[in-house]
Amino acid sequence: MNLKSPSIMLALVAFSAFFTGNQPVVPQGTIAYIRGWTEIRLIKPDGSNDRQLWTHKDAKKELGLFNLAWRPDGKELAFSSGHAATSSLYHSDLYSIKPDGSGFRKLTNPPDRNEFSRYPKGTVTVTVRNNQFAFQQSQASSGVFMIYIAGADLPQQITLPPGSSKTLTFKSVADFGKKAQAIVAMWGSFRWFMPGTDVQAGKTVKAPDFSISGNGIEYFGAFRPVWRSDGSEISFRNGVCLVNSVPENPPVGELYHKSLFGGKHPFGSCSWDWGPAPGFSNQLIYTDNSEESAIFRITEGGTHPGVKLTNYSKIQYQLLYDLHWLPDGSGLLYSNATLMNDAANIWRYDFKTKQTTQVTYLENEFARNFSISPDGDWVVYERAKTHEDEYEADIWIQKLDGTGSVLLIKNGMEPSWGK
Repeated sequence: MNLKSPSIMLALVAFSAFFTGNQPVVPQGTIAYIRGWTEIRLIKPDGSNDRQLWTHKDAKKELGLFNLAWRPDGKELAFSSGHAATSSLYHSDLYSIKPDGSGFRKLTNPPDRNEFSRYPKGTVTVTVRNNQFAFQQSQASSGVFMIYIAGADLPQQITLPPGSSKTLTFKSVADFGKKAQAIVAMWGSFRWFMPGTDVQAGKTVKAPDFSISGNGIEYFGAFRPVWRSDGSEISFRNGVCLVNSVPENPPVGELYHKSLFGGKHPFGSCSWDWGPAPGFSNQLIYTDNSEESAIFRITEGGTHPGVKLTNYSKIQYQLLYDLHWLPDGSGLLYSNATLMNDAANIWRYDFKTKQTTQVTYLENEFARNFSISPDGDWVVYERAKTHEDEYEADIWIQKLDGTGSVLLIKNGMEPSWGK
């Protein structure tokens, strides 16, 4: 054994950090994390059994993995990935997989492309028009688009200058039943949609004309999965922090989602969490920064504003890195940067005392995304030299009382702690 090996030294340091007196204190469960934007890995909290769970040949930094979330019972891991962005309605979709690597499935806009062979096929024609004026500068002005209809094997690339039109034919489109299968136009991270048409097996169907105009919607997709405590639903946000949800087994072939909030959507709710069971499963905590930057609590489906719990900043438009309910329902943790944006730490808010206490004490470093252990005693988090999330971080683990801090793994992101 080479005791000077960095991996061996790290393991020894981690092992010793979990001892209190003569009794080993070893947190339980499995931690999932992302490496290199392209692979999901699993590791034990003591640093052992680090292994790959999932990757895909089309995953890359720009269109790879974004976020992870264990289902509360630990039987399934949800993740956001853009590896199929050109053959899906979303820039990034939600998927799930079991801890043994089986059971891969698509949670938003199902089914996955590898399941299309199970469905009968039809043909669809659609005339695409670029209604943008040539003198107006927008994403539509470039005239180069990828066009895709739900159920098609592949997208089609077209050059369509402003004011022109072109008719495309999609052959062998999977027929998902009597429903409209949406059509999307893509330019970089921007998308335009139309309801599409009902694909009919063995027939050729003419879809309504597809008009492209304006700027489109940027990063229209599914990011930051959050499970309901009973596993019946999973929520997510798009690129402008509108939060929606889909059932555990959503209908196939539909651009389906429902808002997690009733009435007007809160502004800047990029971070939220569903309450733990028992007793809090229909409760939500979330952020809003339209007036001050604060955390609120509401019953799911309720209308904002709910009950304001605490301000994390008296300045508007301040976003949290992350926000999670404590497993026992007694409070929450959030990670927040300083006003000078020169550091970020994790804080704890207690519902009963209404007091906020500091959990990490970083200077010139950033505690970004984090996850709480199922027993509520530990936290695993990204520790980075920069606030920019396009740069990888290291993953650290510590107790909520601030003790036992240790480096778990270098070059990892988006940790999620499951049973």
